[in-house]
Amino acid sequence: MDEPWYIVVATLGPLAAALGAIGALTVGILTVRQRSAADARAQWWARVQWAVDLTFQSDEARRSVGFDALALLASSPLAGPDDDAFLAGLSIDVLDAVQDRATVDDVDFVPAADPAPVRPSSARAVVTVTRSEVAAARLRVATDRGRGAATPSWITRLAQAGTPGD
Repeated sequence: MDEPWYIVVATLGPLAAALGAIGALTVGILTVRQRSAADARAQWWARVQWAVDLTFQSDEARRSVGFDALALLASSPLAGPDDDAFLAGLSIDVLDAVQDRATVDDVDFVPAADPAPVRPSSARAVVTVTRSEVAAARLRVATDRGRGAATPSWITRLAQAGTPGD
């Protein structure tokens, strides 16, 4: 014998409420995750803006800190390919200035802060570079890595200038 329809509906009511609660929980979890990702991205961008401002300072130490901070931010999982392209663009003028001072393919880069640089036995020409120029090269290496692009060898050598094992 069939149950009356109102008994069937009354029996399915708790099941419908449970499904609704599961749906609401799922939407809530997804909303929290999306909000968390958006907050992290906003904080990342605020740090990028701070570092970019430093790269345009006249003080060499501040410029260097700005480029080093950008290199770290470029290696963050929050940085996308478009962000890497933007960050790489910030190093163009600085690296062009280094390239304008010498033929960079056959030189040794020596940080200006080194008290008495030891000339390599190859006796190649030496180009004195600032901390911010080295940091800009590090930024370029990091952004090229993030984009899967090849970094010119002279920029890679410049990025290693002044590091132990040079």
